[in-house]
Amino acid sequence: MLNSLIQEIETQQTPEILTSKLSEIPGTILLRSGTMEHSDRFSLVVTHPFLSFKSFGSRCIIQSSIGERTLFGNPWKLLESLSNRYELLEEIDLPFPLGGCFGYFGYEMKQFSEPQLPLTTLNDLELPECNVGFYDSVVVFDHHLSKTWLISTGMNEEGNRCSERAQGAIKFWLKHLTSTNQTDINIPSSDKTETSNVTSTLDQKQYCNKVKQIINYIKQGDIYQANLTHRLRAKVNFDGWSLFRRLTTASPAPFSAFMQCGKYQLASSSPEQFLQLSGDQVITRPIKGTRPRGTSPDLDVRLGYELQSSEKERSELVMITDLLRNDLGRFCEYGSVNVPILAKLERFAQVQHLISTITGRLRMGVTHLEALAYSFPGGSITGAPKIRAMEIIDKLEPVVRGPYTGCLGYLGFNRESQLNILIRTAICKRGYAWFHVGAGIVADSDPSDEYEETLNKAAGWINALNLSESKFSSALKLDSPNLKK
Repeated sequence: MLNSLIQEIETQQTPEILTSKLSEIPGTILLRSGTMEHSDRFSLVVTHPFLSFKSFGSRCIIQSSIGERTLFGNPWKLLESLSNRYELLEEIDLPFPLGGCFGYFGYEMKQFSEPQLPLTTLNDLELPECNVGFYDSVVVFDHHLSKTWLISTGMNEEGNRCSERAQGAIKFWLKHLTSTNQTDINIPSSDKTETSNVTSTLDQKQYCNKVKQIINYIKQGDIYQANLTHRLRAKVNFDGWSLFRRLTTASPAPFSAFMQCGKYQLASSSPEQFLQLSGDQVITRPIKGTRPRGTSPDLDVRLGYELQSSEKERSELVMITDLLRNDLGRFCEYGSVNVPILAKLERFAQVQHLISTITGRLRMGVTHLEALAYSFPGGSITGAPKIRAMEIIDKLEPVVRGPYTGCLGYLGFNRESQLNILIRTAICKRGYAWFHVGAGIVADSDPSDEYEETLNKAAGWINALNLSESKFSSALKLDSPNLKK
């Protein structure tokens, strides 16, 4: 049996320098970590998938060197049948993926996780709900050991492995990693975004009215909490890779990602881990409760203390922690689900949050993709009870969420997997950037405060566009989405 090629390489290049050379190639993905104290250990770069999978409702398009074919059915089930071909369970035990399924699972994939859910909102951007690729090689940047690894499996779309193919991928990566031509990745400071171009699918009055509707649902006993979002839009004069560099410079986060999707690009600076799976071990870390960072150390501490002592914010996180305990209970061994950390304060560049950690052990025979489908979408961005909250969200939000509040990451062929929650995430397409923001609504929510919280969460995006927050707020106009954008 062919073993995967694993080669350490000396390079001065960073994940950003490598990705900048490949950023225009459809299928290029950067999963960036290691920029903060509580970051994950590895950053990963992949390109040239041997098979790609996109879904539009039940219509699924599969592309490979063999050609393109269209299948109809539940995308989760179709992906499961594909993933089974590529398992490498007998390979050496390593903490990073030996190739895998990389990409995003958009929020609307919920209709196949919970088939009774409706889908009535407008899909004006016409993005695929699932966009993933299967990759036979990956570059791993180990930020703890300051080492770089090349991984090549030689896998093809049929699930066969070839040593010549594995060597070819190693040569491809060596060419780009040892090149002395290091692409300039400095962020241009002169490109401004006109504030008059910034719009939202809900203005302040509309958003606050919908918050009041959610509060009425809570008072009637339908739900305890729901996450309400609106989508911002701005005309931009730079591409998705430039937006990613701007966004992660303005608002660095431990689960950042860039994905070149061809006709559009995804740029995310997410602080939230959805699932980390290693063999049969599972971890999820929901975020709830937000305060901005203070302009001075004293103010920063006071805002953090205010967040930690807020009964509303803590109860919101406790509800979601309990929801995710139940979600993990659907596919974990009985008695294995625990909460080792509840409501810990963690600080990021623009905001500070309360975060819990929930762990569990997969039941025998449950794959990582099945665990993802069982728990999808993450409870921190839906509400509780989860299904009823999603039904209400569908009634109140005017457009689909798309990738936002879905997840992005990888499902490793060797059962090493990790996915973020796609928040602080922008879509770049045809000269526009779209960016969703939301807030968790509970019984004692103040509508104006919740709207203001959404704008606080947009701070990194505002800075990435070189807008001042005061000009942004005053320039924000109502967007009228349509299918021709």
